[in-house]
Amino acid sequence: MELKLIVIQIVTAALGSFGFSLIYRLRPEHLPLAALGGAITWGTYLFVLHYTDNIFIASFVATICCTLLAEIVAKLQKTPATVLLIPSVIPLIPGGSLYYTMSELVQRDYDAFWHYARLTIQYALSIALGISIVWTLWAMLFQRKAQVRE
Repeated sequence: MELKLIVIQIVTAALGSFGFSLIYRLRPEHLPLAALGGAITWGTYLFVLHYTDNIFIASFVATICCTLLAEIVAKLQKTPATVLLIPSVIPLIPGGSLYYTMSELVQRDYDAFWHYARLTIQYALSIALGISIVWTLWAMLFQRKAQVRE
């Protein structure tokens, strides 16, 4: 992929995350962090996709990076991680494939419907698994540290 196109995509992802942050009325100090999170998430996705050519793995790794970043920054900023996670994961949401899934179903093109349905499910599962795994490991790590201190 051409470098110019990659830069445009990453900047657009940052702007999309920034826009959603405005809609959800994030505090002004969190706006740049959410935009940076969206840029890093999409950059990670493109990087992994380039080497694996697998959207599930690319989305999964990007979600793990996004969730880890949100948890670390949230701890430093003393804010809930979801405040930063939700806008940062926005670039990965499978809006296009979901649209085409429904469009092909309405048009009764079942081969295309199943193709887009599989893509949508892969995106959704990779996002859900990435967030769940990081949150579980994060909770186990910090609960253990809290128990050791007591």
